[in-house]
Amino acid sequence: MFKHDALTLGRRQRATKVAHPYSAIEHRITDSAAFEDLKPQSVRLLLIIARQLTKENNGHLQATWKYARERGMGSENTLRSSISDLIAHGFLFRTRSRGPNKQWARYAVTWKSITKKEGLYLHGFLLDAWKAWEPSKKAPPKKRRIRPSESDGTTPSFQQFLMETDQQKLMTMN
Repeated sequence: MFKHDALTLGRRQRATKVAHPYSAIEHRITDSAAFEDLKPQSVRLLLIIARQLTKENNGHLQATWKYARERGMGSENTLRSSISDLIAHGFLFRTRSRGPNKQWARYAVTWKSITKKEGLYLHGFLLDAWKAWEPSKKAPPKKRRIRPSESDGTTPSFQQFLMETDQQKLMTMN
């Protein structure tokens, strides 16, 4: 290799390195209904995890208490709740559970593919799983049954009340 080639190679390497690393989350993710439904601490954890992301380490990301505490996570319970919230909304996938010898659990973000798959549990991993998230359906509020005596604005007497409850019992028995 000539000296000139070594100099141009060095320039190319410097040009590809980023002076200040950054974490970017695509607009399609932040504009989604699943992202809007996240708790504030879950958004913070998503940013902490996205901070670790490079081209080849998806699936090997960590969300340990020590790492998250240094970046503003309040408590271990909040961390656990945020992890489960991100998994439920489809932004995060656990690729390996916590193991012996203090091995930490590993995670993958679902908007990027996983390249290094050795040692990871990927059964059930869906790319862009957050797109399939739907809000949980809440039961509609119960409608209060209005008695005929209440509809005219007068309060029912005790005898009217007893007659109405007896009629209701008869209707439910049939």
